[in-house]
Amino acid sequence: MIICSTIFWVGSTIVNPMLGEIDFGQFRQLKIREIEKQISLIQEDPLDAVEYFNLGLAYMGMGRHKQEINSYLEAIRLDSSYAKAHFNLAMAYDMLKDGKVAISHARKAEVLYGKKRKHRQVRKIRRYLNVLDEKYRSYRNN
Repeated sequence: MIICSTIFWVGSTIVNPMLGEIDFGQFRQLKIREIEKQISLIQEDPLDAVEYFNLGLAYMGMGRHKQEINSYLEAIRLDSSYAKAHFNLAMAYDMLKDGKVAISHARKAEVLYGKKRKHRQVRKIRRYLNVLDEKYRSYRNN
């Protein structure tokens, strides 16, 4: 009985728009407000690398990868050891089919996470590097 009610509850969230589903227009408006909020926070403290990173995430949600990249690059300019920004840069450059730069940033993230002894993140990045290496074979070992 518990399994049945759990399946019903999960299934009802997919079908019932009253439980949190939004249409694309609403999603777009939420992301635009998120971008505006992040820009406002950056204006308050233009030296906060985390806010630039969060702006990059907001741009990613809108598919604005060039603006996403610029935000992550600014986060790294402010904090050169920002491994997460390098990893997200790798994914953004991969989305734009720039394999050489994607691999470069993934490798930087791998080194930075290694220095911080974040072994789970290192393994995650190594798996991603394997994917990138397969995808962009011509850039291997560069």
